[in-house]
Order: sequence, then structure tokens, then C-alpha cells
Amino acid sequence: MPRISTDQSKMGKSIKSNEIKPGDLLFFATGRKRKLVTHSGIVTEASKGDIRFIHSSTSLGVSEDYLSNRYWSKAFLFARRVLD
Repeated sequence: MPRISTDQSKMGKSIKSNEIKPGDLLFFATGRKRKLVTHSGIVTEASKGDIRFIHSSTSLGVSEDYLSNRYWSKAFLFARRVLD
């Protein structure tokens, strides 16, 4: 798996939001360019539209968040499945 989120976003197959399950990758645009992948996370839990994921940042280290969080839902671009 590549280290850079932009490169990671090219791996595996694209999946719909309602198909997300643990182990899938989520990709986000957290920078000024709203369609450019700048961040990624790994789904840890997915049930009834409640998706939790882990990710790492330089300021907070590794943390777990909800995709329903306003910040993350706004930045969310797409999901991909690397392992099937």
C-alpha cells in the first residue's frame, strides 16, 4: 500500500457509500482544492449509516472519528475496497 493518500486512492475498486464495511478506505479533500485527495482513513465500524474510521494527522496522531462528523462528511470524496 502506498504511503501517500493520493496514490492509495488509485488502489482497489470503487464502492458506493452504502456498501462501506470495515477495512475499506475512505478518501477526503481537506485542502483548498475540494476534489483533490489529501487524506485517507480506514473504516473500523459500519452499521446503519454510522461509519467510524481511524486516521492519522500530524497534530493529533492516530484517532478515530465518525464519517457523520460535519468536518469529515463535508470533506468526504469516495471509498475504495482494496481487499475483497
